[in-house]
Amino acid sequence: MVDFAEINYVAVLIATVTTMVLGFLWYSPVLLGNAWMKHRNLSKNEISGGGAMTYVLTALTALGGSFILALLLTLSDESTIWTGLVIGLLIGISVSLKIGMNYLFEGHKLGLYLITIGYHLISYAIAGLIIGCMQ
Repeated sequence: MVDFAEINYVAVLIATVTTMVLGFLWYSPVLLGNAWMKHRNLSKNEISGGGAMTYVLTALTALGGSFILALLLTLSDESTIWTGLVIGLLIGISVSLKIGMNYLFEGHKLGLYLITIGYHLISYAIAGLIIGCMQ
């Protein structure tokens, strides 16, 4: 049974911030931003960081994902770093497979798909590790 009292809300917030930081780095020139722009046929001049509302909504989606991950961890017998990692990876794989359906019908390149799902897989794995060891 889902138990909201078992959720470590501080861990959820830390996982949310970590997800946001990873996204910033992932899609920046530091990591895969240049490759992402190339696959999207965009130049640096064509990209804007989005307005304030974009960041608010992005933070809310990251918070929602971290919260659901924490909620799922309450269903396990014990919440450990290992269960957090496994459940985080399973969520990441599930999200990645569903994104794949869109990429197939939209005709996107494999490289763009791998950049996108790589972010989700790693961010959910890290969030799972954080929540699993703190919950």
